[in-house]
Amino acid sequence: MLEGNPGKRPLNEREPQPPIGRPRCPEYLDDLAKREWRRLVPILEKMRVLTEADDIALANLCLVYSQLQQAQVKLAKTGLLMKTRSGYIQQSPLVAIVANCVEQVNRLCREFGLTPASRTRIQVPPEEPGRDRIMEAIWSGIRTEKTRREAANATEGTLPTTTMQ
Repeated sequence: MLEGNPGKRPLNEREPQPPIGRPRCPEYLDDLAKREWRRLVPILEKMRVLTEADDIALANLCLVYSQLQQAQVKLAKTGLLMKTRSGYIQQSPLVAIVANCVEQVNRLCREFGLTPASRTRIQVPPEEPGRDRIMEAIWSGIRTEKTRREAANATEGTLPTTTMQ
């Protein structure tokens, strides 16, 4: 159910529109974070909310999710409470780490519309009739390869070459 513009604020008609596409998975992500990246990217693409500009936000989500998993595993082994050197019983520091990670993961999930409530606030452009997503992906790959070649030529001190079509 669409509600239009309930806040009556003016819509930004000049909002930047980054190209829709799959951002590259950063190499610095650990294995758990990379696994989450591979799980989320197809979901976000089907939702049509993923753009080439989303690499940092998505990497942050995957990284914090990995930290959350690691902290939860350690917490399950050590328990919620610990004994200090002086003999006092206190809450494990891992409890605060888990809570912080949960908060960050939830906030980042909302950015991508990955929670039920946040999905109701996200609007995606309607699918264009006759739009060929396969051809778009092919052309995106060609543009990426051309950019890569031009960057390589620039580092070698040569000028990029262009061909007439």
